[in-house]
Amino acid sequence: MSDIMVQIPFHKIMERVMFEKENYNTVYGVSNLYTHDGKKDLSLFEHSLENPFGPAAGPHTQLAQNLIAAYVGGSRFFELKTVQIVDGHDLHVEKPCIRADDECYNVEWSTELYVPQALEEYIKGWYAIKLIAKEYGFGDPDKFIFNMSVGYNLEGIQSKKIDDFIEGLKDASNTETWKECENWALEHVEEFKNVDEAYIKSISPQICNSITLSTMHGCPSDEIEGIITHLLTNKKINTYLKCNPTLLGYEFVRKTMDDMGYDYMSFDTHGFDSDLQFEDAVILIRKMQELAKENDLVFGVKLSNTFHVKINNSELPGQDMYMSGKALYPLTINVAAKLAKEFDGKLPMSFSGGADANNIKDIFSTGIWPITVATILLKPTGYQVIKKLATLLDECEFPADQTVNVSLLEELAKNSIEDKNYRKSEVARKKPLLTFGENVNVRVECKVTCGSCVNVCPNRANTTLMVDGVKRMLHVDDYCNECGNCYIFCPDKCTPYKDRLTLFAGRKELENSTNQGFAVVGDSLVYRMDGEIKESAFRDTPETIQSFVEALREQQPYLL
Repeated sequence: MSDIMVQIPFHKIMERVMFEKENYNTVYGVSNLYTHDGKKDLSLFEHSLENPFGPAAGPHTQLAQNLIAAYVGGSRFFELKTVQIVDGHDLHVEKPCIRADDECYNVEWSTELYVPQALEEYIKGWYAIKLIAKEYGFGDPDKFIFNMSVGYNLEGIQSKKIDDFIEGLKDASNTETWKECENWALEHVEEFKNVDEAYIKSISPQICNSITLSTMHGCPSDEIEGIITHLLTNKKINTYLKCNPTLLGYEFVRKTMDDMGYDYMSFDTHGFDSDLQFEDAVILIRKMQELAKENDLVFGVKLSNTFHVKINNSELPGQDMYMSGKALYPLTINVAAKLAKEFDGKLPMSFSGGADANNIKDIFSTGIWPITVATILLKPTGYQVIKKLATLLDECEFPADQTVNVSLLEELAKNSIEDKNYRKSEVARKKPLLTFGENVNVRVECKVTCGSCVNVCPNRANTTLMVDGVKRMLHVDDYCNECGNCYIFCPDKCTPYKDRLTLFAGRKELENSTNQGFAVVGDSLVYRMDGEIKESAFRDTPETIQSFVEALREQQPYLL
């Protein structure tokens, strides 16, 4: 099994979108489709925004198909996955890298693609959304925002690799990917009902005018200041600094985690001592606000980064992991309250840290937005929950700016620690920890094809289809990076990305795997069943393989 994701050409992306929408009224498996009513919007970075919500930098913003799935669900603000100078094969990410069974943990951080590939994915995602929004009327195609994310030190961000990435998203018109997208749209304009040549030529290549800066734990204040100064003065780009929960201090965080039932979380004072201190952060932020104002730009903070803890129970491979989700919410909202009070509500804030249906309206009502999520999208509802969250925000009154109501926020922060939705339940505490490798059950069939693995996969690497009248599950090798999340949620005691029948792009990909599965190669099929690789004409392959191929050709031809 390869853990390397394969990029999908733009024409294949659009072919799937259009086939799915016409035949099933779904887009990348998302059936809970959202349409904005156009009655109100917000303004951010001199752009209109239909709602202040979307996926955080992470597994749901790494590939074009992720961005598309998030958009059709109702997202309108996209924090693209972080890029850094170390990329591709040089970036070693332990696998599996994600588990979201209760609070969430991960050991992955920046994109696993090479930086130029990440740029390609973001351009394709942007262009596809522009076409989809117009064609299917999901919303105003000019009222969503892409926000790039970069890290982690000044030298890396000033490198040609990262500088080209930043400039490529500020204006993608000279990139080969932009030309590929535009040429395809023009060549297939007759296939659209609501998209014409004039609209295609009007699509703006200015993808991003804002950036979220992510720095390493322990990055010194002067290094952070140097990066922000570079982004504001040299790159002329609106900048948000992602802050860490360590701004609260060790004693507060330790007591809060203990009181809320997370006493098993292991962390020491070192991270708090080496990270940016609150007093230094205040000085830095004030200085950067002034610098942004001098450059007619916006400077704010992103709250918050994940929280660094130790791996003690084989939750994931390695020694360290990063906590997010419901346990992060009380920390993030308290960081927000502490900073808001210091700046009298005059510090723009975006939020990511355990936002969900129970708190998203409360967060927004304090004046904090945009709000981004990741963990909730890794749960069994997956992208399908986005419409619910977007609709909740639609019910709110939209503010004119990002002024924070300090007293309201302080009350919300205080209540978060007592809120049962974010405490560790006794049931969850008593539940035995499922460790990777525990469930190994190699079978082509699921006992019951529930589709959980389809929803929890950020990349849409699992699918279901009717095979000989029975709902069956199929794994798609190209889309998978072995994050492991589908394993955590599989009720059938299996590892779907290893144990289930797999569709491969070709012979080489099949040979590099141990999975049972098949690849269509010309007029033949290459397949592995019972550990042996064979190649034969379609009529000579096992009936199971034949049935899956026939079902794919009829129901999901875009995968072949």
